[in-house]
Amino acid sequence: MARLLQAYCLCLVVFVLTAGSMMKTTLAKACMEDLGTCDPGNDDCGRRCYTKHGEGSQGTCDTAISPPVCSCTYFCPPSA
Repeated sequence: MARLLQAYCLCLVVFVLTAGSMMKTTLAKACMEDLGTCDPGNDDCGRRCYTKHGEGSQGTCDTAISPPVCSCTYFCPPSA
């Protein structure tokens, strides 16, 4: 009986820790930054965005504007 209670408590603790970690990821805000002009014919914008903001970032060359502008979307750093 005592082992069953210990196992239950351990599962509950693991669940709470996992749920808390997932909440932080889900609640992360997206930020956007202009990285200057870009060439729609290559993926330079995506590379510049990844280099500056790392994994999870996405750079797109916005051709609706003239000249085209590289827009980088990334997860905002956590506030202190």
